[in-house]
Amino acid sequence: MDKRVKLTSAAVVISLLLTVTLAHGFDEKQFQKFRKSNNCEKCDLSGAKLSGLDLSYAELTSANLSGADLSNATLYSANLSGANLGNANLSGANLYDANLTKAELKGAILGNANLAGATWTDGRKCKQGSTGTCK
Repeated sequence: MDKRVKLTSAAVVISLLLTVTLAHGFDEKQFQKFRKSNNCEKCDLSGAKLSGLDLSYAELTSANLSGADLSNATLYSANLSGANLGNANLSGANLYDANLTKAELKGAILGNANLAGATWTDGRKCKQGSTGTCK
């Protein structure tokens, strides 16, 4: 194998490793602990794939969930106060009675998310029929 092929192969391997690391983002140990305990205060789950999971009553105060996929997840009565949900996908998620006080939602996708009974970022309660936006 000549030098150019070796260098190209090495560059491809390094590129793939960086892509996997950057796409993963979150701390795997914290993720495993969260899945066992449903508690992840101040932890890093950025970019985590949590789509469709039942996260009812989860304790996620001040957690970093930026860029996470929470589409169609059940977050019934979850505590997301102070959480970073920037650019997270919450489409179709059930956030009924969830606490979003002081949560960061910039760039979050909330289409078709059930927000009825949720405490919004400013502390007000979302009314029945709040879908995708707090009414």
